[in-house]
Order: sequence, then C-alpha cells, then structure tokens
Amino acid sequence: MKVGYAVAEAFRSIRRVPLMTTVSVGTIGLSLMVFGLFLLVTYNVQGVVQELRAKVDVEAYLEEGVRGQALSRLSAEVAMIPGVQEVRYISKEQARARFVADFGDTLLSLLEGNPLPASLLIVLTGDQRTAEGSAAIAEKITPMEGVDEVIYGQGWVERFDRLIMALSAVSILIGLVVSLASVFVISNTVKLTVWARRDAVEIMKLVGATDAFVKLPFLVEGTFQGVVGAAVALVILYSLYGYVSPGLGDIMFLPLSVSGAVLVMGAVLGGIGSQLSLRQFLEV
Repeated sequence: MKVGYAVAEAFRSIRRVPLMTTVSVGTIGLSLMVFGLFLLVTYNVQGVVQELRAKVDVEAYLEEGVRGQALSRLSAEVAMIPGVQEVRYISKEQARARFVADFGDTLLSLLEGNPLPASLLIVLTGDQRTAEGSAAIAEKITPMEGVDEVIYGQGWVERFDRLIMALSAVSILIGLVVSLASVFVISNTVKLTVWARRDAVEIMKLVGATDAFVKLPFLVEGTFQGVVGAAVALVILYSLYGYVSPGLGDIMFLPLSVSGAVLVMGAVLGGIGSQLSLRQFLEV
C-alpha cells in the first residue's frame, strides 16, 4: 500500500510540473548520451585491438646455416618459454613466397638468389599478446644461439595499448562529470517539487508521517526521471548508430549488459539526486 501510494503520488507530481520534468529528463538523456557515445567508441576500439592482438606474433630471424639438430634444439628451447603457444619454422623458400604474395616479385627479381632469411614464427598465448608480453618473450629469444634478429611489431602494439588506456580514462572522466550533472539536475527538479508542496509535507509530518513515508514519492519520482533519461539516451544513441554504422563498416552497438548498466546508472543517479534535495526539508 505504501509503495502504491508513493508511485501514484510521484506520477501526480510529475503531471503537476511537466516542463521541469521534461527539462530534467532531457538534460539527463543528453548527458548519458555523451557518456554512452564514449562507451560505444571505447567498446569498438577494444574489439579492434583484440582482433589485432590475435595477430601479434614474435618472429625470430635465423642466422645462415641453422638447420638440422641446431634448428630442432632452438625450436624446442623457444617452445619451452612460458607464454609461447606454438613455434613454426619458416624456410627461406616460404619466406620468399610470403614476400611475393604481399609485395610482388619485382624487387626480388632485381637481386641474385634469395636474400630472405629463414625464421621461427612464435605464436603467443592470449594473455601474452600485449606490448609487455611480446617484448618479454622477444627479450628471452634474442640472446639464443642461432638467432640473428627478433621482431614483434612493438611500435603499433604499444600505441594501441596507450590508445585504449586514454579512451578508458576519458570515459571514466566523462562518467564522473555526467554523474555530477545528473545528480544536480534531478536534485534541483525534486527540490522545486518539494518546495511547491512544502505545506503538504509539513502537515504530513505534524500528523505523524515518518520521513521514509514522506520521502518515498520523491525518491520514486527522481528514480523514474533517471531511468527515462537513460532510456532516451540509449534510443538516441542507437538511432545515431543505425545512421552511421553502414558507412563505418563492422562496428557493434553496446551489448545488453552495458545498456542495462546505463539504465541502472540513471536510476541510481535519480535516487541520489532526490535524496540530496530532501535533506533541506526533512530530518534524515
């Protein structure tokens, strides 16, 4: 009965001040949309980075004459390194075929013989496909006998790692700003509602109504505004996603778990904003 009264009273309050409610929902929706946009960008960039990381391998170029038992010994030694999933031998002929497939045979046709070295392609486990992981394994392989040079694409791996960190930091910062802005807007909206009904609140207090009974309708109102604002943000964000995604290729919308978290975030921010606004009118 108490919850039913709170919900009914909350919606009556919303109907009394539709303009303020619309402004509150719109402001929250715009704020959470900006936050959601950065989440969407970060989510898709992380997906691209994960795909690229799946291709992060270490390649050890071998010195001339490394074959037979020396090659088998070196391959076994590399395979024993923690974080190495597989070791593949790339012969000089295979290296030439790979080069021709990627760049054509014009350059190699100008040279005598086959200048490309044989190599070991080292496939890493998933947890080692980072700048730090691949660098650590490359450092262990470099001094091994028979190894001439080790490459692992350290430049672009490190740049992508830094990009992910920067995007995550920006998303957290925007989330904090959005949270503060949403709490402020909802707090002031509910504060105006409470002020307009201060006489009724005082009467309820005089006849013995508890603080919880008086606060509940306002908490429901603030939570409702937060949820609706978050839903508006997701709808707008999905519309923008549908509009731009055909031109951007294979990008993904936020998963249901993240979308649900945005709705929960709106509800929590609405409740916090209402709670803060009521402190000036009730003894908490």
